[in-house]
Amino acid sequence: MAESILLGHAPRPTDGAQLAKRIRTVVIAAEPAGIACTSIIDAELDGADIARLHLDLTGFILAGEVDRDRARLEPQGASVGWESAVLRDLRVHACPMHVSGADVTLDAQLTDVPFTWIETDLGELAVDLARPTADRPLHGHAMVSVPKARIGKAVLGLAESALLDHGVSVSKLELDVESTGPRDLRIAVDAKVRKCLLGASVRGTASASIDDRMGVTLSDIQVDSGNPLVSAMLGAMRGKIQAYEGRRIDLASELPAGVSLADVQVRVTDAVTIEARLV
Repeated sequence: MAESILLGHAPRPTDGAQLAKRIRTVVIAAEPAGIACTSIIDAELDGADIARLHLDLTGFILAGEVDRDRARLEPQGASVGWESAVLRDLRVHACPMHVSGADVTLDAQLTDVPFTWIETDLGELAVDLARPTADRPLHGHAMVSVPKARIGKAVLGLAESALLDHGVSVSKLELDVESTGPRDLRIAVDAKVRKCLLGASVRGTASASIDDRMGVTLSDIQVDSGNPLVSAMLGAMRGKIQAYEGRRIDLASELPAGVSLADVQVRVTDAVTIEARLV
């Protein structure tokens, strides 16, 4: 049940104030110990449905993988009861929140998000956001902005869990993004990675062009390492890496069913800002 979010004990709350209180407990568990919660949470229930959930996460500090209180974030029991519902209006705002030392500005709104109330054999209550489908697509928009100098730390903080699942640790990730045109970017990566006993620095650069049909074309791809062994391995893989040269990646077709992008815009100033609209 790793994808479910614990909301205390069953039964489910009967009014918005109770729901907001339970969500605040989740927010506190996701922050480092001893941090005062300053998030503003406003909720309204309509039967099983959540009519409105507005989260102002300004000042929220996302704890690292080790610091998160998973016992207060994830249910431990097995599911024994389910009730389908809809989150009609979800708004999340942060100006900013803090992810791995980076100030991340976020503004998002989603409508008609399906989810499920879950009760476990331990008397727990959890919610599980349902995957969107072609019949029940996601609608809304989102904007996220990260200072250019800190974007590597923010990306690493968000990807930390997935990397650890694959036995990979990253001690440094510097990511530089430069705008070279209205829809053109130059990306440079400098990372120190370790898998088992093998550690190395890895550097890479590439250009990316985004077209109006949500396609990304990569060019000028270069990858190298300061570790001779890793550099030799990368050399052996050069053919596979170069296969991406000039290749158009259709982002729209890679999205799951029920997620359709009408527009994506990337702006690079002293911050990297991405805006997307879902239809």
